[in-house]
Amino acid sequence: MRPETAAFRELDTLVRHLSEQLAGYRRRALAAESRTRELEQVVAERDGTLIEVRAEGQRANQLRALLESKVRELEAKAELARAEVARVQSAFAAAAEAATPQAVESELERENERLRARLTEAAEKTAQLGDRVRFLRQQIGHGAER
Repeated sequence: MRPETAAFRELDTLVRHLSEQLAGYRRRALAAESRTRELEQVVAERDGTLIEVRAEGQRANQLRALLESKVRELEAKAELARAEVARVQSAFAAAAEAATPQAVESELERENERLRARLTEAAEKTAQLGDRVRFLRQQIGHGAER
């Protein structure tokens, strides 16, 4: 298997996993919103702390909205990555037809370096976003304990 093919497949796999992870975050955000609504109804039946629960619900909704905006942002980035993969694949196909073997190897090496750099950048951004999501989940968890 050629190295560039392996790199394309790896990038494609990473994009698919990112999309699946984003779908999971969205489901969790919607479940949190549903749970918040249920809690508001339960508290409304009891005397007293409805205002507190509504404030918690509003905070949860704000966090949900923040998570959803991050999900949309990540989905847009994943779509750009997919488009980039398609562009690179078509460029590779065109170059393979038109170039000599030495020129193809040289071009592929440059493209591989560029893709590796982008992959490293994407991995860093993904790790940062994962850290943010973990932090938000912790904040939600601490808010629920109150």
